[in-house]
Amino acid sequence: MSASKTERLLNLLIALLERRRGYSKEELRALIPPYKEASSEEAFNRLFERDKDDLREMGIPVQTFTEDAFFDLDSGVTRYRIDRETYRLPELSFTPEESAVLSLASRIWQQASLGSAAARAVRRLDVRGALAEGDSLIGIEPRIRTAEPAFDELLKAVMDRHPVSFEYRAASSGEVSVRRVEPWGLGNRFGHWYLVGNDLDRGDERTFRLTRISSKVKKLSGTYLVPEEFTMRSALESLVPDRQQGTATLLLRQGHAHSLRTAASTVASGPSGWDTVTCTFGDVETFAEEVASHGANAYAIDPRELKDAVIRRFDGALASMTQAPPSYDLGTAARPSRTKSSSLDRLPRLLDLVSYVSAHPGAALNETAEKFGVSPDQLGKDLSLLFVCGAPGYGPDQLIDAYWEDGSIYIGNADEIAQPVRLSIDEALSLVVGLQALETVPGVGERPALRSALSKLLDATGGDHGLHRAIAADFDADARTEEVLALQDAVAAGETLTIEYLVPSRDEMTVRDIDPVQVFAVDGHWYTEAWCHGQQAIRQFRADRIRSLRRTGQYFQQPESRSSQFPQALFTPRDTDELVVLKISSRLAELAEHYNAERRVLLDNGDVVAELRLGSTAIITPLVARHGGEVAVLEPASLALAAREWLAAALELYSENSKLDGLDS
Repeated sequence: MSASKTERLLNLLIALLERRRGYSKEELRALIPPYKEASSEEAFNRLFERDKDDLREMGIPVQTFTEDAFFDLDSGVTRYRIDRETYRLPELSFTPEESAVLSLASRIWQQASLGSAAARAVRRLDVRGALAEGDSLIGIEPRIRTAEPAFDELLKAVMDRHPVSFEYRAASSGEVSVRRVEPWGLGNRFGHWYLVGNDLDRGDERTFRLTRISSKVKKLSGTYLVPEEFTMRSALESLVPDRQQGTATLLLRQGHAHSLRTAASTVASGPSGWDTVTCTFGDVETFAEEVASHGANAYAIDPRELKDAVIRRFDGALASMTQAPPSYDLGTAARPSRTKSSSLDRLPRLLDLVSYVSAHPGAALNETAEKFGVSPDQLGKDLSLLFVCGAPGYGPDQLIDAYWEDGSIYIGNADEIAQPVRLSIDEALSLVVGLQALETVPGVGERPALRSALSKLLDATGGDHGLHRAIAADFDADARTEEVLALQDAVAAGETLTIEYLVPSRDEMTVRDIDPVQVFAVDGHWYTEAWCHGQQAIRQFRADRIRSLRRTGQYFQQPESRSSQFPQALFTPRDTDELVVLKISSRLAELAEHYNAERRVLLDNGDVVAELRLGSTAIITPLVARHGGEVAVLEPASLALAAREWLAAALELYSENSKLDGLDS
């Protein structure tokens, strides 16, 4: 937000707070200089309407009312005001334990669209001491990401309750069709975002995965009611996949395909150099991705649809790898920011700053800047802007007084905005949904402080709007709850663990001694960040790849900086890293974010060319095979050639000349 717009909005806010009778538009235009300088009545009306909408978006309750007529023929005057009682944040007080879970709930969104709102919410609770000092929940850091392009528009549709349309690719057939939907809720589970709503063309409730939305979201006219019994939490719980839909028979090359071996229900000797295994699976297409990722080290015997799905992936991947590469120029394309920065951040920060300094006169400049997450120079600019704001009239005794020359901050003549403003809907929503998500975190969800903090927050923010029932996130560790809890215990105790760990890039089982520093969740998986004794370096280990875990009784000193530190990527850059350039289909564009692409460009057809930095390129060819033509290697040429040879060797297993072909006939 420009300084001039912030100044204008702050002056409008103070005016509407200062006078209980409010002001008419004509009075406001005569009082506030930018309105007076508008080139025409129409220009002023547009500016005033935008400003009202901006204030309301920040949670500031601008009221419109008609003043009673004084004469029979008088039609009355439309006036505007801000009710002080509904403007101000109710008195709140949280215990140290409640403050800890609130802080953790806000950090859930640090890599997501609601990150700014969550940070503002915690700051506002803290400016008047609502949050108590206490131990944080050290070593636990769940995160949600919102990389899907459709997320922001769908969140707005859910909050405003307006219908939308979008192009959607069906999971079963890949067919793209236009869907018209009344959005009821958004939820995150298994690392994916889902939309649930009324499909207008099918006349029934439907669930849509956001990664399968292949167009921009369009707003449709009209509004709708959400069924009273609907909750996104219940909708997420119904998404649990049936893991026993089918049984597959596979041949696995001896000493290879460990991820399939550990999931096998039976293992027996097969043809020379092979083992025969049976595995249960849920979705055949998803299981085909796993089988295909092992290339020539795995062969699907039955069911037939599984075998066909694997062959289709190899055919598609090999075809994509033999096509002429597209024209692209990565140039200096920068990796986009993970979190969305709101243009309306500055005014809430100014209001919180006034509230904080009013309660803490003489606050140190540098410490205050750090508390508000800005530089001392930016804080000085914020304070300078306050000088030109105040009550209508804008005389010396009406303007806000700010002083900070000696390094201590004093703010006076700001009584109207000295009390903290009530949380906006998105600010309250970010904390409420974050707390509800923590209920699904192993080892955290059972804490009484979580429920009491949630109850206080709902009471203070007016949870009757029901939006907290429309947004949900689930960190359920599923079958890995035991491992996640054991890792949390090791972090808390500072105890070394011995783990048996699957390294997918090498298709190898390894035994490691690790010192767990923290446990975190991202993209639907739980990890531990730990010091690996063998590598003599910090590494991340995914919980579902830990095959066994044993306590050693040996203890280590946890680093002092471990609290609330979250790895910015599941990858630590090193001098030996390799750069890989991939072409990724528009449907799978989120893979660029998942692998922390350093540079990317969008092609005319919607595909993405992304440059990845990797410690090992061994993961790339299995990735290409999984996605059957939607991912292709462009650079380096040597890796592209190796991928083509790898895919050709895998496809040869299924040819008529292969000794394995025909085993299922």
